[in-house]
Amino acid sequence: MELREMLEAFANEQTPELLLAIRKKYGKYGFSLACKVAGISRGQGKRMIGIYNDTKAIKQIASRLCGMKTSRWE
Repeated sequence: MELREMLEAFANEQTPELLLAIRKKYGKYGFSLACKVAGISRGQGKRMIGIYNDTKAIKQIASRLCGMKTSRWE
């Protein structure tokens, strides 16, 4: 399957398996194109295939709400 065919298939039916196949075969470029064609953000695409880790963002928001001012996370 070519990239164009995979993108058309993903635009019609947004499945995590197809998005993961696009990412494995065509890398970040294909992944970004697939998300753009489907009308979703890259973050949503990453969450869809389970590679998004938002632990750092959650820690930053929590520390801001608690009033802590730190710039480093371990």
